Amino acid sequence: MSGPGPRTAADRPPAADHQVRVRRAATADREALARMFDRCTPDTRYRRFHGPVKVIPERYLAEALSGSPFHYALVACPATASDLELDAEPGPDSGQGREPGASAVIALASCRTVDEGAAELGVLIEDAWQRRGLGTRLVRDLAAHASRTGLRTLGAQILAEQAWITGLLRPYGPCRLTSTWTGILNVTVRLGPSAQGSKGPGQWNHDSVLDYPKA
Repeated sequence: MSGPGPRTAADRPPAADHQVRVRRAATADREALARMFDRCTPDTRYRRFHGPVKVIPERYLAEALSGSPFHYALVACPATASDLELDAEPGPDSGQGREPGASAVIALASCRTVDEGAAELGVLIEDAWQRRGLGTRLVRDLAAHASRTGLRTLGAQILAEQAWITGLLRPYGPCRLTSTWTGILNVTVRLGPSAQGSKGPGQWNHDSVLDYPKA
């Protein structure tokens, strides 16, 4: 999980103000994902992969784009090129390497089966689109997929500073948080009936965003 913290009143307007399209990741997204990763800050990469990662791990990326039923991955794309221009940050990388319109990728989220009935979540959102509710939407879609395909539990490995992420999973069932000797936290949710509520990937409208908490 890559987010720095839950949304606050001081954050940017919700991304729902600029429609975001969420769809299944495909092999054709490889280059766009590499460019998205390049736009992420070292802190965002560290929060997602828990190390000084300079490129998306190849094995993870290959699995996410394979279409395998055991590794379900979603990408988020701005609906129009103007959304990218509007959200470009000042600095040497502003607007550089960005693809026009829906071919751009601003987030990658995945649900990877790790054991019978259990899967691990991973979410990476580029910095300019963080703290705008997109993480909430992606987690909801992954939880809905997990429930529909018979998974019973979802888990994620997070840093101690990201314990707030349990709030993203709590709407879908009881959560358990445990620590490891490395300082990484394991959060696990046992899926309940509420996980089936999402309609799945598609156009993101304001009414589809959960109220609490947003990431």
